[in-house]
Amino acid sequence: MLTEGGSRKGHTVEAKRQRPGFYRNWVTYAGGLLVLVGVVLTLMGVVFQFSIRKPGPYAGIITFLIFPSIGVGGVVLALLGGWRESRRRRRVGSAEALPFPSLDLNDPRQRRRFGILAVVASVLSVVFAFAGYNGFLLTESVPFCGSTCHTQMGPEMTAYRSSPHADVPCVDCHVGDGAGHYLMSKLNGVKQLAAVAFHSYGRPIPTPIKGLRPARETCEECHWSAKAWGAQLYQRPHFRYDEKATPEQITMLIKTGGGESAYGAGIHWHMAVENEVTFVAEDDQMQRIPWVRVKRKDGSVTEYFRTDKKVDSSTLAAMTKHTMDCIDCHNRPAHTFEAPDVAVDRALAVGVFSSTLPWVKSISVDALSKDYPSRDAAHAGFRKDITAFYAERYPDVASARTADIDKLVAGLSDIYDRNVFPEMNVSWATYPSNLGHRNSPGCFRCHDGKHVSPDGKALLSECKACHTEPQRGPLTGMGEAMGSVEKDWHPWQMPEKHLAIAKHKEIQCYECHVAGRRPKTECNECHSH
Repeated sequence: MLTEGGSRKGHTVEAKRQRPGFYRNWVTYAGGLLVLVGVVLTLMGVVFQFSIRKPGPYAGIITFLIFPSIGVGGVVLALLGGWRESRRRRRVGSAEALPFPSLDLNDPRQRRRFGILAVVASVLSVVFAFAGYNGFLLTESVPFCGSTCHTQMGPEMTAYRSSPHADVPCVDCHVGDGAGHYLMSKLNGVKQLAAVAFHSYGRPIPTPIKGLRPARETCEECHWSAKAWGAQLYQRPHFRYDEKATPEQITMLIKTGGGESAYGAGIHWHMAVENEVTFVAEDDQMQRIPWVRVKRKDGSVTEYFRTDKKVDSSTLAAMTKHTMDCIDCHNRPAHTFEAPDVAVDRALAVGVFSSTLPWVKSISVDALSKDYPSRDAAHAGFRKDITAFYAERYPDVASARTADIDKLVAGLSDIYDRNVFPEMNVSWATYPSNLGHRNSPGCFRCHDGKHVSPDGKALLSECKACHTEPQRGPLTGMGEAMGSVEKDWHPWQMPEKHLAIAKHKEIQCYECHVAGRRPKTECNECHSH
């Protein structure tokens, strides 16, 4: 019995010795090494993240995406090595070991190995779970969206930081809740990454963004479409294009309206729940609209057709129909680029540069409106043009107010850098804003008096339907009433010079204030001799 038992024991030991683990191959060893490297680098990266005050997006990408990927890749490679070794044994019919691993926790040696494996697996799970969660948070962060591809997304990120939505994460509008939206956004991100790698992205980035979620899932998470707002006070600082840059203020009441009450007759009538506005556009940016259909609360429907540059019925029928949404007017809610005249007015109002320099408004807007091949060329051009102007026209100012002139040049450079990006072909006029109609068509895309129904009724084009007549007067404090103003609000309200010509009454705001450039005031600026 002893001999037999001893023989059986010896046979069992011999059998175990003939079963080397599947991990004993160079592929699994390489995978184990990668796991070790990935874990060590990830832990070092985490320590680095906590050691600096404001880690950038690249540090986060390396720590929570690249380093953990090395470890996960090592795990996959190690398992692949074991699988490959198992296939090899079955293929050659090796008798030295079984083709699949066995587990017997009654065996102290196997139990010890299983315990070690369980501890290692637990540590790896914690490390990778921590890295994965932080990697998820990183890919949902504003720096990841806007700063990683800094050249491509530079214009949008710069405008976003100065927008009213600067504290709203990009993903709240551009992605969506749930795993499905997240997965789709990351798949789309892979295409964008490939475009960046192969330099095949658009310059500028094309708009509107395809597949953007409807306003009911984005804007209306914060804004209540059924809320009646009534009218809102609008006050805009303005400086004239004269030698003294005379400070003024344009004041009006914006008839916002909205909701289902009597206030619904204002601008937000378009989005009132009981109305439906449908339109088609000839271009991607939806600036040329040949057809509009209005369905009212009582069920009546009216179609309006553009009378100039008509589009035939078969073409209209084939065009995509859009139901009007918040974003059709508020099309740049977080990525607005200031026009030159607006940016200069605001800079003068808050004292970024002096408003007492002669002709400061006029020369500033003219300088910003020029085309430059690069930012360095723009900065040099500002200094050259501004210093040359004062040296030639006002030598006393040029010598006595050098600091003010330097401040003006620096202020113009800052305005330019926030709004113009030559490397992406982005400037003041690249993305038209549909909110209003001062620097781009906006409201006048439809309300231009040229969209007429078959019975001869034109879409409303009366300014007072949306806002009171603007008043031009002296600068006042925020929210303070301007009082009675006798002067006409607009410089063109001079019949002896401009409005005596009937055709001039048909000129729309944006045709003079195009892209925020200095408006034309003389005949030869529009008409050739």
